[in-house]
Amino acid sequence: MAMEFIAPQRYFARPYSQLASTYDIALGIPNFIGTRAAFERLVRRYDIRFRSAADIGCGTGLFACYLSQCWGVPVFGVDRSPEMLAVATRNCTSSNVCLLQQDIRCLRLPYPVDLITANFDTMNHLLTELDLRLAFRRIWENLRPGGHFIFDLITPCQPLGGAQTYIRRLGSGRRRAAQHIRWNPWQRILSIFVVMDSPSSKVSTLEAHRERAYSPAEVGGWLMNGGFLIRAVHDAVTLRMATGCPQRVIVIARKKPM
Repeated sequence: MAMEFIAPQRYFARPYSQLASTYDIALGIPNFIGTRAAFERLVRRYDIRFRSAADIGCGTGLFACYLSQCWGVPVFGVDRSPEMLAVATRNCTSSNVCLLQQDIRCLRLPYPVDLITANFDTMNHLLTELDLRLAFRRIWENLRPGGHFIFDLITPCQPLGGAQTYIRRLGSGRRRAAQHIRWNPWQRILSIFVVMDSPSSKVSTLEAHRERAYSPAEVGGWLMNGGFLIRAVHDAVTLRMATGCPQRVIVIARKKPM
């Protein structure tokens, strides 16, 4: 008698709605460690001083908390996902951190700040030139004159070919996750499917995330057209000035002083 194959049940969820609870262990903390080290080196190198800050796409709030605790400034943490902000509320208990649920294309802080940061592909989640330029405009409006905007960016120089899928295992124990990452070089789209399951359940959860890669040259042009000065573009891995074709860069832009 032939055995009937039963496909596993899969529940489709909004991006970050289910991943939020395990995000820090799977991705957040390892990425925060590298982001913090790069930020401290670059802030010292360019003598960037600030008395207020905002971290947009703040996720679970790790970097916003760090800015508040280690730099002693009031910080706004901004994210679109209510689930990620719920985790950020538990992570950031300081009254010096104010969490806001906003789309960065409609960014509106209670008052302009001296520094805005956007880490771990935040700007790549905007999939069109129009959306990215609109976000740059809103960021410019929410910075004080002379204030800085520091963000990372994945570029079109990705190692994955169009027909390849890279699988990355995340977490262990009761809650496991795997990222299925596919790069489309023609559309410059990175598709990331996060599958989460646990030994106690036959139902897995799938979240679909998409990012678009942008070149430093085109982003630099849009920033300058939007009133920013480009202070530097660094290779995110080596922190040397970006040359050739780095896969990820860190951009340091400044709003023109009055």
